[in-house]
Amino acid sequence: MAPEVVLREAEALLRGGDALAAERKLATLWADTRDAPGAALHLLGLIRLGQKRHADAERFLRRAIAAEPGIARHHAALADVFAQAGVHAAAADAYAAALALDPDFPNARQAYARALLAAGKSADAERELRYLLRDAPSADLWDMLSRALRQQDKLEQSLEASDAALALAPNNNSAVHGRATALSRLGRNDEAIAAFDGLIARGVQAPPVWLQRGVALLNQTRHAEAEAAFADGVKRWPSDQHLHDALAHTRWMRGAGADFARDFEAAVARQPDSTALRLACANLLRRADQRQRAEQLLREGITRTPDDLWLQMSLGVLLDELDRTSEGLPLLQRALTRAPNVLNIRGAVVNALLRLGRGDEALREIEPCRTAEPLNQEWICYEGMALRQLGDPRYNELCDYDLMVRPFDLPTPPGYGSLMEFNAALRESLLSLHVLETHPLDQSLRLGSQTTRSLLTIEDPVIRAYLAALREPILAYTDLMRAPNHPWSGRKTGGYKLSGAWSVKLKPQGYHINHYHPAGWISSAYYVSVPEAAAGDDQQGCIKFGEARWPTPGITTEKVVRPQVGRLVLFPSYMWHGTIPFLEGERITAPFDALPA
Repeated sequence: MAPEVVLREAEALLRGGDALAAERKLATLWADTRDAPGAALHLLGLIRLGQKRHADAERFLRRAIAAEPGIARHHAALADVFAQAGVHAAAADAYAAALALDPDFPNARQAYARALLAAGKSADAERELRYLLRDAPSADLWDMLSRALRQQDKLEQSLEASDAALALAPNNNSAVHGRATALSRLGRNDEAIAAFDGLIARGVQAPPVWLQRGVALLNQTRHAEAEAAFADGVKRWPSDQHLHDALAHTRWMRGAGADFARDFEAAVARQPDSTALRLACANLLRRADQRQRAEQLLREGITRTPDDLWLQMSLGVLLDELDRTSEGLPLLQRALTRAPNVLNIRGAVVNALLRLGRGDEALREIEPCRTAEPLNQEWICYEGMALRQLGDPRYNELCDYDLMVRPFDLPTPPGYGSLMEFNAALRESLLSLHVLETHPLDQSLRLGSQTTRSLLTIEDPVIRAYLAALREPILAYTDLMRAPNHPWSGRKTGGYKLSGAWSVKLKPQGYHINHYHPAGWISSAYYVSVPEAAAGDDQQGCIKFGEARWPTPGITTEKVVRPQVGRLVLFPSYMWHGTIPFLEGERITAPFDALPA
């Protein structure tokens, strides 16, 4: 039988749902696939994709691309493999390659935008969606644009996009959900909860509705109701990792203790082949310092699916945190070989190399990250670490602690006789928001609590006065920025916008682990109250700069600043910073991140 006939019949069988018959048909000519043409390799890749054998599908499609690099459908099919496997950045790159060959390839541009959204590349997704909306506006595209805008904190624009979707399709449940999510993010939680309840009343039964309704309840400090909402969601959808994560996280913050993730772990035990559940649960346990249990879950998963990219990466990260970096690095490097364009895998490799003192290798790995995401503070932080390990003088230009770490006294807001009087009022306002027992698992504090609601969305006049008083010291700080080609000062525009603001209350023995803010520009610590011990000679409660999260050769503390009530400390978001524990008293801060306006 002629090859073109075999290919045509195999494709018809595959489209008809009979993948085994399609593979048998191909084997009549190409039992040894080394001789197979690109079209046959393409079909074999699709067969393996349908079987969810992602590694095999990728290999066949890469061979198809090698044989016929100019065929767009090979690249698009490879993108579909990555998208199904959850490797969204690689999927986006493959869709981009398909569109470069054929800008009108069917459905590729919308799939590209979806992959960009999933990869967190929301500005690029916004660009593609606006391109699509010019020619063929639809409710679904407007809804996707709303999501892309929410990812960029363009919340008012997100509302407008949701409204445009609903103008075209008033009963579009996804658009109603997206609009309610934006309302919640804007602090309009009553409206958001009413919208979520409206969806439920008209029969919408979907995990994201339960999840975001619970988040809105958390924003209102209705934590018991939020926990109940998440628990109800988990009962309804026992396979949903996001609801499990929210339930366990809320229980943790409400003081549930070591078994906070009991329902999550039970779900993994009931569904041992669900890699998504297993990964999410292991990650949660790792952040709760239950690393031995997390390792057990990951190794059990690798036994079941040895080629899973994300299990390998997660185990590599965990082993690094367990000070078994030499054991974890090969896992991370294998994952990077399979997905070289997934930057968070490359970041994990970089961190492991730095932990082993291999700054020269780390610097080579950092270069594509700095090129791809020049404003990402993580890559700038790692670059500084590598330069420091190598004794490169460029480190001192990147991290000039005397110039870039600056304390300011907050100006007394109007209506208050003194800054002390204002801070007393601010302390009372913030204390009313600290109703949880312990720290969030995805934040840096230990032995303390953090507000679940952004200070930017609260109408309390005392908090609004605090945010307004920040203008003078922030502008004074940006006046120090002179070098135009520097990742700190080169972003100066003459204005700023607050991208996040929250409050932290630390208990005795409380502290912040060393961390940086990957999406920021200027970060801060404003001291509302400090423990008496902070005035002593042993640096209790002080903020320190330059020391990495995990022990790393040559990356130790460079500068320490003593806290004072009414003092605002400003610094680049890419600098490592943490605090020194204190023995007695209370420490309340109101930090924020700022971006160029």
